[in-house]
Amino acid sequence: MRIELKLKTDKFTVIPYNHQYYLASAIYNKLQSANPIYAEKLHNYKKFKFFTFSLLQVKRRVIRKEGIETIDGNVYLYLSSPKSDFIENFVSGLLDDGSLKVGNINFYVDKAKVLKVPEKFEIFKTISPIYLKTKIEDNGKLKDYDLLPNHSKFYENLKNNLKRKYEHFYNKKCDLDFDFEILKYKSKRMKIKNVYCRCSELVFKVWGDYELLKFGYECGFGEKNSMGFGMVVNTKDKDTVKLTTSTNCRTS
Repeated sequence: MRIELKLKTDKFTVIPYNHQYYLASAIYNKLQSANPIYAEKLHNYKKFKFFTFSLLQVKRRVIRKEGIETIDGNVYLYLSSPKSDFIENFVSGLLDDGSLKVGNINFYVDKAKVLKVPEKFEIFKTISPIYLKTKIEDNGKLKDYDLLPNHSKFYENLKNNLKRKYEHFYNKKCDLDFDFEILKYKSKRMKIKNVYCRCSELVFKVWGDYELLKFGYECGFGEKNSMGFGMVVNTKDKDTVKLTTSTNCRTS
């Protein structure tokens, strides 16, 4: 289940680039308002939380050093989850006062709608970057290492992570599979609290079992989905494909 929120704020408001943590906090505040027991249980759950959200999408904007300036005050936010109770509780909390406070910025809900799940998936484009990590040995100790598409393990981890989430959600072995080809990527460094995460904006072609791809579309690809990583939109737009650079990677 996926919803689109059209939010309004003051014209010429500057939205900081690193706003994922504040968005996550705002989402939990709305869940807490609607259903404190549900919110606490979700917050304290240590494994997969099965939801994701986009970065704030600003169509009419000016890129500033300190962030993205919205010209007309219109901002879009997308939330997605295979768990309908998550969306229902969030919307219920949102309806309490029709507002969403992200850091120091107050947004008011102008419109909200449920989006239909595509019947076919062809090309995914991230609207929040994908984060993956692995363990590497450094001086005899295992340390976390952030993965980008220029590392072969990125492909293996992206697929295995989605399958693990699927198995945990449905409590059964995942016999489904998918494959993908990266058409374009751009590395980014996003700050969550006081930690920087190296992650990737992607455009990637997908094929395989629809049910597994739909699950990724709803709960997010990669890790830290509940902190605003790994949300994708489905597109057939050939102009998106034409953005492909010389950095072209394929799964093996």
